[in-house]
Amino acid sequence: MRTTGDRIRFVREKLGLKGEDFGKKLNVTKVAVSNWENNNRTPDADMLVKIADLGDVSVDWLLLRTDNQDAKIYKATLGEDQIEIEINKNYPHELSPEEVNNLINQLKDVGFDVAKLIDKAKSKDKEQ
Repeated sequence: MRTTGDRIRFVREKLGLKGEDFGKKLNVTKVAVSNWENNNRTPDADMLVKIADLGDVSVDWLLLRTDNQDAKIYKATLGEDQIEIEINKNYPHELSPEEVNNLINQLKDVGFDVAKLIDKAKSKDKEQ
């Protein structure tokens, strides 16, 4: 699926709905749905959230930011570098921008070394 319209069509078809029925669930016309699916128009931010919720996919997936339907992309800055973290949207959290920066800084502290990160996590468990 190469476009947002393709992904919206995928969601609609996955739900087994015709354009008109999909539109009714979103309080829009079948013409609006057709325009989205044919890439003539793009849904606004609120509508993208509704479509993602209805199809149990992430907005990031709808917008082609990831190929993983369940991924949510978080961005932060580390020094002069822009960092993106892809996290499963079903993981029980909703990270604030401050929490993302905290996570990035923790990754920096361990040098982005997964083994060090695991050791650090295990040592915290022993302290408790």
